[in-house]
Amino acid sequence: AYDRMAQADEADDPLEADIAFHLAILRASGNPFFAQLQATVSTALRTSIHFTNQLEGHAASLWQHQTVLQAIKQGEPDTAHGAMTALLRNVSSLIA
Repeated sequence: AYDRMAQADEADDPLEADIAFHLAILRASGNPFFAQLQATVSTALRTSIHFTNQLEGHAASLWQHQTVLQAIKQGEPDTAHGAMTALLRNVSSLIA
C-alpha cells in the first residue's frame, strides 16, 4: 500500500492508495475489532485525505507514512504509534 502511495501520480489514485495504507495497518494488527472499523475509518479518511491533499498535495506526508511503515516492519510499536500520532496531528492542524 505504501508503494502505491509513492507511485500514485503515475500508477494509482493518491486518495485510494493512502486509504489502502491505513486499512492495511488495521488488517495487519490482527485485531478483529479494528477489522470491523474498516468502513468507518475508510469514510473518515476519504474526507480528511481529500481535504488535506488539496491543501498540500498527496506527497507532502509521504515521509511520515514511511516512518510508520518502517517502525511496523522493525517491530517498534512505540515508534509506530508516535509516528502515526504525529501524522494525525498534522492532519488535524491542516483541517483546523
